[in-house]
Amino acid sequence: MRFKCTTCGTEHEVDKISFGADAPLQWNALSEAERSRSMLGEEQCEIQSKEGHSFYIHACIEIPIIGRSEAFAFGVWCSLSKQSYSEICEHWNDSERTKFGPYFGWLCTRIPGYPDTALLKTNIHQRNVGVRPFIKLEPTNHALAVDQRNGISEERWKYIVTVLLHGPLGWGGPNFFGQN
Repeated sequence: MRFKCTTCGTEHEVDKISFGADAPLQWNALSEAERSRSMLGEEQCEIQSKEGHSFYIHACIEIPIIGRSEAFAFGVWCSLSKQSYSEICEHWNDSERTKFGPYFGWLCTRIPGYPDTALLKTNIHQRNVGVRPFIKLEPTNHALAVDQRNGISEERWKYIVTVLLHGPLGWGGPNFFGQN
């Protein structure tokens, strides 16, 4: 997907850029001692803190773009129960993993441009090995859930990408949304 940016004049090839959180929100609240007892990988996270043991998975929320076959994807983190996390890990490289789930989880990522998205209810659906799971939000009136159900216009998609790439402050940067 390509478009000419109204901010910098460059033609951005969005397929080569990914937007997503590097860690669940809870990771940033940990002390150094808690981080040393915890594990943050590219796809999975386990946190051992004073609140207890918690489990997270890296997944994608996809928002359809009206009139296009592609969707706009955000890399997000969701919390899972110990049982769900264990089952996902057990079948991580299983070619039949799509037969398991969906799994209930809580969204643990804030997505710029939307009212607070932390702790929205989700269902996590496995995809083929090597592809991050797909997040389906609970069908509420939250703007992100509405956009996931109904899609966004191409103009809104371009606006979101432009703001994520160029600011204003609080919308982008290495601490929240990265570019790969």
